Amino acid sequence: MPGSLLVIAGGVVFGAFWGSLLSLIAATFASALSFLIARWLGRELLLKYIGHTSVFQAIENGIARSGTDFLILTRLIPLFPYNIQNYAYGLTALPFWSFTLISAITTLPGIVIYSVMANELATQGINGAFIIKLSLAGVLLWALIHIAKRYGRYKKIVLPDRTVSVQGEHNNAND
Repeated sequence: MPGSLLVIAGGVVFGAFWGSLLSLIAATFASALSFLIARWLGRELLLKYIGHTSVFQAIENGIARSGTDFLILTRLIPLFPYNIQNYAYGLTALPFWSFTLISAITTLPGIVIYSVMANELATQGINGAFIIKLSLAGVLLWALIHIAKRYGRYKKIVLPDRTVSVQGEHNNAND
């Protein structure tokens, strides 16, 4: 089940504040648990079978050099689904507490917006004020994504190229 549906349900059932808080706790716990499962069950196997390859060593060096910056960037820019990120970062050498803290901080804006908007929709319905707040929330999330992109450029973090070829056309998601 998508986490966003649970956050929306939390905002409706528990209100904006408690829905946000409970959703943040649940999302942080779930991401930390996924990270630890990957770390405990997958990292040793990964190191054993491909740890010596140049590609894996390049990834490890990149995570050691700027892993927290890359985590911030991938959390704020919806390039990869969160649940896949949780497991993927668990396979790296990124420290657990850094991962958990950054994950909590970077998911907080979306959780609060979803909870507040769901609560307002449930209690007040659709009206002019709701549409304005929803539009402002969208602008805020858009701004966060662009701030994260600028931060990535400033830190010289290169995201994977997501070029897709469709009948000779190329689209790059990073542009």
